[in-house]
Amino acid sequence: MKKSNPRGGAIIKNLSLFSTISIIVSFTVTSATFAQEIVKNITLDGQINPNPMMIDGMSGGSLQAIEVVNTKETSTGLCSGLVDRRPNHILILNTFFEFLKIEVESSTDTTILVRGPGGVWCNDDYNNDNPALEGQWQAGQYKIWVGSYEETTNSYRIRITGNNP
Repeated sequence: MKKSNPRGGAIIKNLSLFSTISIIVSFTVTSATFAQEIVKNITLDGQINPNPMMIDGMSGGSLQAIEVVNTKETSTGLCSGLVDRRPNHILILNTFFEFLKIEVESSTDTTILVRGPGGVWCNDDYNNDNPALEGQWQAGQYKIWVGSYEETTNSYRIRITGNNP
């Protein structure tokens, strides 16, 4: 049997342990929730609904694009701009897409980097200052980074469509 201190020492130790556990649990849950808000997952099962699908985000980071994708240029363009180590989005395609276009719309100059089945694709200035990637897409998971040329974050909207113009 534990003797308690007349001043409440045992109670304070137990309360202190409870407070520490509560803080750790709270921090873990908050961190997991925050991480989910940063990386936005998109899953497509053969149809894009609505078409086009629009997803908002914040571009930029502190790393050069080449540091993340380990290549300077792809068949679709230069891998440039500043990005975060973690992708902005994860696109999961549950089926092959004969045509899919991912276009970034922003008031600032942005870049796009995609790593997925079959390799890495990058683009800058497909449509003025906005990048895009289009063509056939294999089923699988794609990591998408949206970069910018400034270290500050900038808002953007990704437009995903299956309509071949």
